[in-house]
Amino acid sequence: MSPRTRLVIALASTGLVFYLAVGSVLSRVKGDDSFGQIALFNEVVRLVIDSYVEPVDLDRTLDGAVRGLGDALDGESAWLDDATFRAWTSGKLGGAGDVGLTLTRRFAFLMVVAPAPGSPAERAGLRPGDVLKTIDGRHTRTLTAPAGLIALRGAPGSVVKLQVLRPGAADPLEFSLVRERPAAAAVRSHQPAPGTAVVRVEEFGERTAAELRAELEGLQRAGTKAVVLDLRQVARGPVDQGAAVARLFVREGLVAKVLGRKGSVQDVAADPAQLAWSGPLAVLTGRGTAGAAEVVAAAVLDAGRGSVVGESTFGLAAVQRSFAMPEGGLILTVARYASPKGTAIHLKGVKPDVEVDPGEPQPGEDPVLNRALEVLAAAGQKKAA
Repeated sequence: MSPRTRLVIALASTGLVFYLAVGSVLSRVKGDDSFGQIALFNEVVRLVIDSYVEPVDLDRTLDGAVRGLGDALDGESAWLDDATFRAWTSGKLGGAGDVGLTLTRRFAFLMVVAPAPGSPAERAGLRPGDVLKTIDGRHTRTLTAPAGLIALRGAPGSVVKLQVLRPGAADPLEFSLVRERPAAAAVRSHQPAPGTAVVRVEEFGERTAAELRAELEGLQRAGTKAVVLDLRQVARGPVDQGAAVARLFVREGLVAKVLGRKGSVQDVAADPAQLAWSGPLAVLTGRGTAGAAEVVAAAVLDAGRGSVVGESTFGLAAVQRSFAMPEGGLILTVARYASPKGTAIHLKGVKPDVEVDPGEPQPGEDPVLNRALEVLAAAGQKKAA
């Protein structure tokens, strides 16, 4: 008998019923109905065991119940079976080859947050907001986001087939992506206009703030007067690294708030010693900007350090914890990020102060960047006057 089966039987035991009965009385005194809801769950389990038309596979039934708990919370909280949980927490996600998608769970399906820059998914034309209907023929309604990411991984050179639902498309789209070894993320810059540099951050990691600092210092030595920080479709990396990058641009005050259980708030402060760029600044965002990149955009906007130009971001800035349990584990959202002024980021996104609809991508055209350059030029003229 598995631990899960024993748990179901324990739930139906008379000892637990007595415990729940006492708890129900206490809950009425305290105004908390938690015990009543657990008692209801206990009764449902008992009725299923006793009355369903066929013998019940208890492990499968409880699996569905526990998965439903995660689905009822948010797209990042999930119950994972033992193999998936071990793979997720160890970082061994099923192969060295990847297609470059960041996923979340929305509307009972897996949704694309963003394709990584230069990845097979981006080259094939996948977009933020695309819904993965199937991965290699397997319906994603049964998959958590971690399980979906593992399913996308495999040996470099192997093929994964996706069926994708896209808003506005009458029929599902078919994609065959060849897995590749992910290229090392980098901070790169170029100059679209004299004295102005575009700095592109492809992914957030432990070294991103240090690499960006070095890039900014090099640009200052070269006489750069204004910086455009390009965070479009940047969704990968630990969300807390957004604060480290925001400190490079914000001298004082807060760079973020972290909202925890029952309204608890952690204020994340700027650090004047970390400031690396005090000149004119614009931040580019898109629908696939998520996580740490959203924290940076919100910090710049609330501090009045520059303009945020482009589209509203995805809204995926939360903190998850992993809880190992018998036969699996739970990934649970334990906190959410907000802007320094307390505006929610998670599930809401960051709205630019200069909104630009990029439309369908056209070769050689970049209306979002062009608008940012106009904003910086206008700000420079105003300062000169």
